[in-house]
Amino acid sequence: MFMYSSNITFLYYNDFEYGCKFVEEIFNLTMVMDQGWAKVYQINKTSFLGIVQLSEATEYQGNTLVSFNTRNVVKEHERVSKLEVFALTDIKHFEEIPLNSFFFKDAEGHDFEIQQFLSLEDITTFG
Repeated sequence: MFMYSSNITFLYYNDFEYGCKFVEEIFNLTMVMDQGWAKVYQINKTSFLGIVQLSEATEYQGNTLVSFNTRNVVKEHERVSKLEVFALTDIKHFEEIPLNSFFFKDAEGHDFEIQQFLSLEDITTFG
């Protein structure tokens, strides 16, 4: 059975500072990534919580996105494309992070991403 290396649940906030402060004060989590417009906090070895600034420039416009980290996003895209998912995107490259990922929805409209980190530092952190 295929296993993902880790996951990140992203919460999108209009008030980014509030979202970060809330997570830091309430959950006392350690920040492991700071992109300026997004911060990722470690819950345990393989589980993370991301806070993202919701803005018109943000590609994703929902409020919660569940991301799964893999070491082979191309293989996962091929596998998922044969299943019953909705709004499946092509694999996109995000140079500023850097990572490759694709997005899709389930029949109830929940948002998912499967991503592959490309930098050695991020691979070490997220598996």
